[in-house]
Amino acid sequence: MKTGPRRQQILNLLEETGSLDVGDLADRFAVSVVTIRKDLDDLDRQGLLQRTFGGAVFSHRSRFNRSFLERTSQHLREKRAIAAAALEYIKDGDTIILDAGTTTLALAQLLKQHVKSAFIITCSVPVALEVSSAGYDILLLGGMVRNKSLALLGRETLWMLDRYRADKAFLGSSGFTIEKGHTTPNPDDAQIKEAIMRVSLEKYVLVDSSKFGDQCLTRFAHLRDVDLTITDSHLPKAKIKALEAAGASLRIVDVGRTELKRDEKDASLAIGEDSAVSPSRTLNLHRNPKR
Repeated sequence: MKTGPRRQQILNLLEETGSLDVGDLADRFAVSVVTIRKDLDDLDRQGLLQRTFGGAVFSHRSRFNRSFLERTSQHLREKRAIAAAALEYIKDGDTIILDAGTTTLALAQLLKQHVKSAFIITCSVPVALEVSSAGYDILLLGGMVRNKSLALLGRETLWMLDRYRADKAFLGSSGFTIEKGHTTPNPDDAQIKEAIMRVSLEKYVLVDSSKFGDQCLTRFAHLRDVDLTITDSHLPKAKIKALEAAGASLRIVDVGRTELKRDEKDASLAIGEDSAVSPSRTLNLHRNPKR
């Protein structure tokens, strides 16, 4: 049996039984224990299960919408590099708003490893679950749950956001262009992003370069409205110059110099001091990067 169908059957078994044993799976699929361990490790990294000693169980993320989980694995190195760069602008004790999205989820995964204390406000169920073990004060905004991404939207979300103020906000973007700025396909999502920006002193958009040129239905920010857009070095230099000329403040993270360190159950990311940064990284705001 090929890898893909075998892993799908493993997930189906997990749904039926709630837990899996490496030895039992090896016997069932007539493959080695090493092969099964690799299957489980890869599924764990995708958030589809949680590894245990000698097997696997459901993780809270395994109940997420599959399309959302698939998006978390797309452009993974870029997202982790962008998240690591964003982490530099966060210090202990900050009040932070984390938007819904796969790159902000990558930031949440790093945040709990490197920041001791924070007040986290989020409209994302996955983000809230991700940081729930860190000991932070967490405010999960109310509202209607969007099935695709488990983001919270609607009047209740907007009403709650208006009651708070944050030091920093980190937002995702579904597409960005020189002409329209940052956009999203969902008008309700755009309203939430606009509200997040209104109540935050500093606004950061985390977006990988594959989304450049994509113009979605609704704009939520002009390029100049964002204090810093963090993206990766796969964006052509000519496009970087054009974005800066249109008013964007950019930080360009050199993915090629990003060092990924991984063990079986966790992933951490560090960026070397010589990572490429566009000249417009220097902002008018007074910042105290963590590193």
